[in-house]
Amino acid sequence: MITHVNFIRVWPTGILGLYKRFRYYLRKLVKSALFDNLMTLGVLLNTIVLAMDRYGIDTEMQDQLAYFNEWFTWIFIFEMASKIVACGITKYTSDKMNYLDGGVVMLSIFEIVMAEVLKGGDGVNLSAFKTLRMLRTFRVFRIARLLKALESMQTIIAVISKSYMSFFYIAMLMFLFIIIFSLLGSEMFGGKIIQKNPDDPNTKPRGNFDTFEIALITVF
Repeated sequence: MITHVNFIRVWPTGILGLYKRFRYYLRKLVKSALFDNLMTLGVLLNTIVLAMDRYGIDTEMQDQLAYFNEWFTWIFIFEMASKIVACGITKYTSDKMNYLDGGVVMLSIFEIVMAEVLKGGDGVNLSAFKTLRMLRTFRVFRIARLLKALESMQTIIAVISKSYMSFFYIAMLMFLFIIIFSLLGSEMFGGKIIQKNPDDPNTKPRGNFDTFEIALITVF
């Protein structure tokens, strides 16, 4: 005979009870598929915004992209803070993917703080602003969280991580074949590659077998 037991959650009274209720419902939110899909969509949109930045962009477009990037930064800060409050710092750091997300968020916070500091200074250092803009490109690494959502991709990564030594030996074997065929090509075709212009010895094709170094690059 199977009996079903219904557990009743008892909340403490006062401020502690309100805090525990808040963490409970926040934990359900951050662990839901909807929340994860929305954050993944945010990563994709942020990547598109970053891809729109280019050399020679006009000031108005640059300001708009900076505005969108700032909003995405606050969204990702909200995600990080919600996970830490809901699950605790220990459980947050137990997920290796959070190291990537958290690192990108910390770089974004550093970028915002330094931009405000430089903006308020008397002498504006253009090279410092360029460095801060380069930090923004690290946000594209958040796209790696898509690997977590694709089960087939997780299987491929798991296979590669378990058989990386086999790939190392395969690479060594391929390099050995490259050396063998480079030596063979040097013996058979060394000095026999026809020049494009016989009157100019410097017009020989870049791919030749006259020296072992060039032969190695040619075979590769």
